Amino acid sequence: MRFFILHLGSIVLLFVQYSSQIARNQSVMDPPVINNTKAYTIKITKYLCVGTPYQRTTLHYCKTVLQRNGPTKLNVSISVPETLNYIWVAVKLYYKFKVFQPFLINMEQEGCDYIRNRPIIPLTDYIYDIFKKTVPDLSTPCPHGNRTYTILWWLEERYTPKSMPAGDYRMDVQFIAQDNVQVFALEVYFAVRRKGVLGSMLEW
Repeated sequence: MRFFILHLGSIVLLFVQYSSQIARNQSVMDPPVINNTKAYTIKITKYLCVGTPYQRTTLHYCKTVLQRNGPTKLNVSISVPETLNYIWVAVKLYYKFKVFQPFLINMEQEGCDYIRNRPIIPLTDYIYDIFKKTVPDLSTPCPHGNRTYTILWWLEERYTPKSMPAGDYRMDVQFIAQDNVQVFALEVYFAVRRKGVLGSMLEW
């Protein structure tokens, strides 16, 4: 049996691997806390726009920009020709055991209503606060669309969790219109490595 603890600001997610069962415990959280004392390194290896071609939007390009001494960046341009007042947002995290399996983060939320009313939803609050700081064009109140979005984005390490199990990850991000048509979908592949010479996993 393995225990993994993932710290997201003041939210603590407890993951228990026993056979193929997963237990999760989530506490109330505050907005993201800048993390300067991580015991691991994180490296994004690839961004992949999936589900193309989209029915209602036009993806002009979706590129992974690798840098020798800097963060891996996403360079994407997409035209949204219609006005959107409803956008279902899904963010899901997967951890690679033998294959990718759901791991701790599974957030689904109607974005326009959330930004308009700002209910207290700890995990959604955490993700939204990161979006607001790193992609402000996507975190403003609705309506959205009727424009071309050109975004250069990368994950700043100060917004990463205080601790994460070492290994390979995939994060799926989806934006879906009210009639359940996908507007945009992205897969982010990244690796977490433990610093030092201790074990390759953060086991508790």
